[in-house]
Amino acid sequence: MSAPAILKLSAFGALEFAKCNYKFSIVVNFIKQDFESCFEYLKEIKQGSPKKAVCNATQFGVPKRLWQQLVFAANIEKELRWADLNRGQLEALANQLTKAVFNVDGKSAFKEEFVTAGGIDLKEVNFKNFESKYHENLYFAGEILNIDAVTGGFNFQNAWTGAFIAAQAISK
Repeated sequence: MSAPAILKLSAFGALEFAKCNYKFSIVVNFIKQDFESCFEYLKEIKQGSPKKAVCNATQFGVPKRLWQQLVFAANIEKELRWADLNRGQLEALANQLTKAVFNVDGKSAFKEEFVTAGGIDLKEVNFKNFESKYHENLYFAGEILNIDAVTGGFNFQNAWTGAFIAAQAISK
């Protein structure tokens, strides 16, 4: 999974994800409705648009490609029409829309970290020169510091500024 929402989630949950070794399940509600409301609405669509192919009849303002993936995840074949859906298939689609389960089993294939959390406690750093308050001539900058942000822009600026200030201090 990717996209801004996943980056934000990983920023808020980075420490918890690390504690469980990046193995957990998440449940996603794509439409901000409960299962029952969604199921009832899908039954109405079945009655109102029986000849339309489910895969091409995007609902709930869900983007078309996501809609198609959710339809496939509900084991509904591409050419199936609304009229052909049975109760179990409608329930499966409502489940995918309101409580899709995704199992996380590790980091990305490249083991990249887009969000980090933790690091040197900011109370231990003199921000006039980014030197350790406890160990002379030891300087910190970038992701080693416990500075979190929802996306990388703030962290990049902090890393560049901190590195510049630390480098100036070291050069003296």
